[in-house]
Amino acid sequence: MPAFAGMANQTAMVAYKSSAVASFLRSPDPSCRAVLLYGPDAGLVAERAATLAATFARRDKGRAEIVRLDDRDLAEDPARLEVELRTRPMFASSQVVRVTAGARLDVPGLKALLASPFDNALIVEASNLRPDAALRKLFETNKSAAALPCYSDERGLASLIDAELADAGLRIDRETRAYLMTRLGADQALSRSEVAKLALYAKGGGEVTHDDIEAIVGDAAETALETFVYAASSGDPAEALRELQRLASSGTESQAALIALARHFTQLHKVAAAQQGGGSVEEAVKLLRPRPHFKREPEFLAHCRRLGAARLSHLLPLIQETIRRTRRSPELEGAFTERLLLALAAKI
Repeated sequence: MPAFAGMANQTAMVAYKSSAVASFLRSPDPSCRAVLLYGPDAGLVAERAATLAATFARRDKGRAEIVRLDDRDLAEDPARLEVELRTRPMFASSQVVRVTAGARLDVPGLKALLASPFDNALIVEASNLRPDAALRKLFETNKSAAALPCYSDERGLASLIDAELADAGLRIDRETRAYLMTRLGADQALSRSEVAKLALYAKGGGEVTHDDIEAIVGDAAETALETFVYAASSGDPAEALRELQRLASSGTESQAALIALARHFTQLHKVAAAQQGGGSVEEAVKLLRPRPHFKREPEFLAHCRRLGAARLSHLLPLIQETIRRTRRSPELEGAFTERLLLALAAKI
């Protein structure tokens, strides 16, 4: 794949509307090698980024590698993004670089990078961005880039449900579908996962019922909250931040997520302290209220054993201090929470 060249002679990219995104994903402008996908639905952004990465890969002759980068990678090596964009892979014809936008993604540095030729395609995934956000403006005005808004709507969710269930040979009436939509929340990737789980549960019945939905489909916000706290205690800040964005898109505030995180680490500490005192972690976890979901219990116990009471006793004050700071300065809760997740990962 040739590097960018002759940028000054190319037609400037336009600010795409949501209605034009699907068409762009199927057939990107041939001169475009850098794309920003942004929006409040982290799952939809991730799904479209994966679709675009596959399109870029098919456009190149031969096999293309997909490289994922996030704040942790850029913190360890600030030049990593430039290296990946300018390096030809050894075992493939090209690379597609997917980057999760965070505090470490330097917009002025990215602007300088886009101004010069590079060999590989770039996809940046971001949360919702204001029209005057520097990252959004950079991609909207650059001649070889594009900024694609990602906003889900009820029609898109209804189509997702119909398609997933039809593939499984299942029907659903309008009333039942409307009820299912109230249970799914706003995150498309999480919704697709829940509908696939529902289809597997109802397979063979011919039609999805209210009882099927009650039995198998959890509340989207609760599921995302649980995934968030376990990602944090496993030392995966990228996954924790993605779940935090999903919570925000479903209407859950960062403060509620932080309180859930504090409760989770407190429970981990209680069980780890019982183990340190010679007790059984299995018996200690039975005394917790609320007790971890049975499907999560093995992971909960693994985190207890790995972290230990001493380390958890040092991590809890970090969470509690962040909660205090966000209460004093709620306008900075996003930055405080992101900093906390990176600090926890460094110590886990």
